[in-house]
Amino acid sequence: MARSLEPPRYYAAARTSHPSASTSAMGSCVVASLFLLLAAAGAATALFLLFWPRAPEIAVTAVQLPSFSFGNGTATFTFQQLASVRNPNRAPLAHYDSSLHVGYAGREVGHMYIPAGKIDGGRTQFMATSFNVPAFPYSSSPDTITVPASGPSPALAALGRQQAPPVIEVDSLLVMKGRVTVLRVLTHHVEASKLCRIGVSPADGRVLGFRC
Repeated sequence: MARSLEPPRYYAAARTSHPSASTSAMGSCVVASLFLLLAAAGAATALFLLFWPRAPEIAVTAVQLPSFSFGNGTATFTFQQLASVRNPNRAPLAHYDSSLHVGYAGREVGHMYIPAGKIDGGRTQFMATSFNVPAFPYSSSPDTITVPASGPSPALAALGRQQAPPVIEVDSLLVMKGRVTVLRVLTHHVEASKLCRIGVSPADGRVLGFRC
């Protein structure tokens, strides 16, 4: 009886080495899923860097006291401040409930609210504020004099203080609050503030300088 022909050994090995169609499809799905995940993560990172809301940038450019009155241990004046507010976001900034505060010796002596408005993305808006500060008690000389151990004697320190021109130091605090809408869907609250210390001459109300 004739023997049945068997396929060559190399042909059988070649047949078993080929992957099945289902295995190839599964591998392609895994690679595609990983690619989509990486693309989604990259897109989310780009959106986060480009559109994530940032607080406005405030810079105080000028401070003036057009009217000033000092006497009987009290001071009153008109406070004027010019500041620039920049919106670093791509979306418009709608600001509201913003205010300017003036303080002396650790307590508030006057404030005003800033009208609501809108600053377009990447734009800078200049804000001029002016209001009258009511009379507040002012101490022309401190109660105590602190002198370091290695410094001059208390008598010399007191003499130097008497010879130095008197200065009234007041503080101004500009607070900006608002909201930014991201991609026309998400609304995010932002807030920024700028604190400045202003030196004023009690003789004529002239601003000697300020730092923020």
